[in-house]
Amino acid sequence: MQARALARIGRFGGIGAAAAVGMALLLLLQGGRAPGDDVKGPPAVERDSRGAAPAPAEATAPVHEFHVYSVDGELEFADGNATYVVGFANYDDAFGKAPEPIDKARLSKRLTVPGPELRVKKGERVRVVLHNAGLCHAPDGSGFLGTPHTIHFHGLDLLAPIDGVPDLPAPGVPEGQEYTYEFVPDFEGTYLYHCHVDSASHILLGMYGVVVVEGDEPKTIYGRHYDREYTLVLSEMDTHHNEVLRTKGRMDMLTWKSDYFLINGRIFSANLKNPLSSINDPKTRIVCKVGETVLLRVSAIANNHTFVLHPHAYHFEVIGTDGRALPAPYFKDTLPVTSGERYDLLVKIGEKHKGACQSCNIGKGVSIMHDHNMGGMTSAGKYPQGALTIFEVQ
Repeated sequence: MQARALARIGRFGGIGAAAAVGMALLLLLQGGRAPGDDVKGPPAVERDSRGAAPAPAEATAPVHEFHVYSVDGELEFADGNATYVVGFANYDDAFGKAPEPIDKARLSKRLTVPGPELRVKKGERVRVVLHNAGLCHAPDGSGFLGTPHTIHFHGLDLLAPIDGVPDLPAPGVPEGQEYTYEFVPDFEGTYLYHCHVDSASHILLGMYGVVVVEGDEPKTIYGRHYDREYTLVLSEMDTHHNEVLRTKGRMDMLTWKSDYFLINGRIFSANLKNPLSSINDPKTRIVCKVGETVLLRVSAIANNHTFVLHPHAYHFEVIGTDGRALPAPYFKDTLPVTSGERYDLLVKIGEKHKGACQSCNIGKGVSIMHDHNMGGMTSAGKYPQGALTIFEVQ
């Protein structure tokens, strides 16, 4: 049990023995016997010609490895404004390790909000290495310089050493160092990852992304078939909060006031040709064909706003929530999504109504989907500049 436990803990570059011993003791306490239990000798283990025991099957299984970098940058909106953000980036699309010395400028340009999607399979061994690359855009003397970070895998139910909560038992990852998280996801579904250091500030700065755990069969979820899938992250920002953190490092969160409401890090623009508009983002504009079934993986990150997702032409079939299949799926056309929640939704793209309905907008054509909590349809005080996208049925 000790070898298996130690093989699964995170590894922190630069801290060494103290953190490792603490994590090992915690794992042993969580998985050990209670006092007074009958203790039996270990079973016989077959050894090779050198006398060595075989490695556990988990330790020799192929590993799906991701190198993720925390860094700061700038997020530009479709209204022409921009804001300071801190988030996650990958050095390349294969999540490879960046060569030394790390090119922070390259990472900053690759920074996205939400962060890059981590897509894995149920039952596979996953290794995520968090590298704290530091900051490019904070001024000298900023209280935010040298800030540590972690990754919490929201919804995956992991042991404390790989759960990303600082000092339980491992500290946050300082600038220039790294920490390794290893785990095996047991359930398919949609999950989140985010920083858990000073969570109220760091998450809302942009330090969040989605983890997708695929099931056993391609294009299925919870045994249900789909033809296309889209991941939609609803979020809010206070750009004043972002700037205060950049310059001072801390803000009174009671003064928070959201001024941007986002879908996949974008807002809608009435200029339909605006390349930064949510409807011109291929990850957000839902393009499909009549007869197809579309899977929407929906999640939210927020301070106090509840998003209420409403499509004008369809009812969602809610088949799963928070990484678990629902025993009794149900239909909704107005779905509240609070911070941290995830919903797996199927949308059947049907033929146009054959009856008298002239406004159903079903069949080929365009229909909108937006936040029906109307404050979320504004950004910088203007409507309609919030969380809105479209279904384009071909």
